[in-house]
Amino acid sequence: MSSLWPVGLTLGSLARAESDAEVSGSSGGASRPASVIYLGGSAALSGPAAFLGRRFHVGAQAHFTQLNRQGGVGGAMIALNLLDDAYETERAEANTRQLLDDPRTLALFGYVGTPTSFVALPYVRRAKVAFVGAYTGSEVLREPPSPYVFNVRASYADEGRKMVQAMKAAGVRTVNVMYQADMFGRSGLEAIKAAATEQGIQVLASATVKRNTESVADVATELVRKSKADAIFMVSTYATCAAFVKSARGLNYRGHFYTLSFAGLEPLREALGKSLKGVTMAQVVPDPTDAAVPVVAAYQQAMRQAGEKQFDSISLEGFIAARIMVEGLRHAKAPLTRASVLESLAHLGSQDLGGFQLNVGMGSGAQPKFVELKGDK
Repeated sequence: MSSLWPVGLTLGSLARAESDAEVSGSSGGASRPASVIYLGGSAALSGPAAFLGRRFHVGAQAHFTQLNRQGGVGGAMIALNLLDDAYETERAEANTRQLLDDPRTLALFGYVGTPTSFVALPYVRRAKVAFVGAYTGSEVLREPPSPYVFNVRASYADEGRKMVQAMKAAGVRTVNVMYQADMFGRSGLEAIKAAATEQGIQVLASATVKRNTESVADVATELVRKSKADAIFMVSTYATCAAFVKSARGLNYRGHFYTLSFAGLEPLREALGKSLKGVTMAQVVPDPTDAAVPVVAAYQQAMRQAGEKQFDSISLEGFIAARIMVEGLRHAKAPLTRASVLESLAHLGSQDLGGFQLNVGMGSGAQPKFVELKGDK
C-alpha cells in the first residue's frame, strides 16, 4: 500500500509540478528550486498496529497539507510517499530500499516502531539521509548518537524512570513485565529494569508475547498466578496490552498496570473501556485536547482544516514531527539535497513550537525529555 498524495497534492497537480521543476539531484544545466519536495515514510497502515501508523500520519499530513495550501516551503510543495509495513520488519526493510532507491527522496520521515525503524538504519547510514520523527523511544535510535537520526520524543528510559517514580509513590515494591519478543520489547524491559533498580523496586518475573498478537492467556497466567507482583509493566501495542489486561483481570488480578507511550492512550482506552481503570501510561506530548497550549491549538486548527474532528496524542506527535521536518527543510541551503537537509537538521538547535520545547540536532543533548503520565486510577 502506497500513498503519494495525502498532503494536499492531487495526482494531476503533482505531475504538473514535476514538469515545471528540476528535481534535486538532476544533472546538467542551471539548477532551479524544485516545485516538489519528496519525503519517504514506512508505517503500519494495516494490521493490529494500524491505528498508530494511521493516526500519526493523519497529524503529520494535516500540517503538510496546511503548509502546501500556504505555498509550501519556498514555493515547493511537500509530497510524502508513505508505504505500509503492517509493523513487520521484512516489509519495512523492503519499503526503505524502495524509498531510497528513488533519488528524489530527500529524507525519511515518520517510521512507526522500534523493529521497523531499526532495520532502516543501515540503509539510512549508507544513503547518508536524515531519519526524522520515528514513533519510538528505543535507545537504538539514541545511543550512540547518530548524525542521521532526529528524534522528537523522549526515550523509553525517560518514560521508565517517570513510571517507576509513580510506582514507588503508590507503594509498589514488586513488578512483573510482559514484553514483546523483539527489539522494542527488549528496549522496554531494559528501561524498566534500570529504573526499578534505581528506586529499589524488584522485578520478579518477565514473559514475552509475539508481535501483533492478542493470544496472551498463557502469559497472563504465568505473570498473575505463578509470580504475584504489586504491578505489571507492559511493553507492546494497544491490542496486545488490552488483551493482556482483560486476561489478567479475568484471573482476578487486582494490581496496577503500567505501559509505555507507544501503545497509544486513545486506542487503548477504546479497546478497554471501563477496564482502563488501574492502567497508567506514559505520554510524550502535551494533552491533545488542551488548546491553551499554543502548539496544541495549532494542531487542532490544522486537523479541523483537514476534516478531522478527533484529537489524540498520536496524531499530535505526528503534527509535531512534521513541524520539525519542515523547519529542517526551511533552513536547508538550496538546491535541496539529502546532504543539505541533513546539515540543516543537524544545526536546528532549540525549537519552541508553542508551549513545547525540544532540542534538535546532533549529540545526546538534543534528545527530547518531555514525559507525563496518563490513565485512570
